[in-house]
Amino acid sequence: MDDKTGEFWFLEVNTRLQVEHPVTEATTGIDLVHEQLRIARGEALGYDQEDISWYGSAIEARLYAEDPTNDFLPTTGSLVAFEPDLSVDARWDSGVVQGSVIGTDFDPMIAKVITYGESRVDAANKLSRALESLHIGGVVTNRDFLVAILRSEAFLKGLTTTNFIEKVKPALSIVLSASKLQQVASIAALWIQGKNRDDAEILGQLPSGWRNSRLPRQKISFQHGENEILVTYRSRRDGKFDLNENSVAKVFNWDTRSISVEIDGHRLTSKITKDNDLVVVQMPWGNVSLRELPRFALPGSEEISGGLTAPMPGKVVELKVKVGDSISKGDALVILEAMKMEHEVKAPADGKVSEIYIKKGEQLENGALLMIVDSK
Repeated sequence: MDDKTGEFWFLEVNTRLQVEHPVTEATTGIDLVHEQLRIARGEALGYDQEDISWYGSAIEARLYAEDPTNDFLPTTGSLVAFEPDLSVDARWDSGVVQGSVIGTDFDPMIAKVITYGESRVDAANKLSRALESLHIGGVVTNRDFLVAILRSEAFLKGLTTTNFIEKVKPALSIVLSASKLQQVASIAALWIQGKNRDDAEILGQLPSGWRNSRLPRQKISFQHGENEILVTYRSRRDGKFDLNENSVAKVFNWDTRSISVEIDGHRLTSKITKDNDLVVVQMPWGNVSLRELPRFALPGSEEISGGLTAPMPGKVVELKVKVGDSISKGDALVILEAMKMEHEVKAPADGKVSEIYIKKGEQLENGALLMIVDSK
């Protein structure tokens, strides 16, 4: 109510705890949920405002199923891996587990992660480590983007403003060098050879790739984005592996969920999860998802020339073109809706619509073929 003009406005009141309430709990030591339940029972608060003290610093991050490199559009899929590192002092508020399906019916938030420290820098460092050490795969998330923010010098100095992202430009995702990709693929290959030995029903005690004659090395190929990585290896008599062109690897420990390996004198332990052809490898700086490629191309797996695919999962709310229409670069062709968001799929170039594979009201998966556009 404005006392001077007599005007008044309605203000939305959320009679619930906000998403960020764990930050208050961490810095005051007060269990807000408990207090809310006490009030609901008609009990009075047992303290006054003057009794509340604040100490230390807490930070909360929202882990979302979204792709920062694709304009932060929501993503879907099954959580092939989801395992927080309990050795890191962090609070995880989440309703998902390994195997949970992230669909389009609900908000894309996977978890809230909260850390506390004596200083803001301590809390930020704990939070970035908690996110880095999370073993997760199957769904694209904003995890690497959050870590990049928390690790940035500007954030650690408290120079956070409403234009922080535009000004600082934290990395949207981890960009792996060719050598890093080769290292990750090599670890995956050595774990898979161990799994093959573990699964063998006949002569499982024989070394990996054993032959009684000279034959080429074992080979396995992976796909990461647009990169294809080939790994070759041969088991040696001393238990080590000749790896790729001139590397040597030694496996110290293998089990169905991890591998401890030394490659060219560098040793690390990685959690690994495999689901069909998807292999999720955890590295010290995050997880890498690889696709194990078949030895031979499968019939019908070729890309269709001129095919326009859905950049996100969602429902077709409007189809703006029909077969035979001429289109120009930038024209809106389809509008998709998912998770309270609408997204326009625009023409990547001038052309003519020759085929349409969708209809209004249809629910689509990410990457679904929308239409064929013949370029001019």
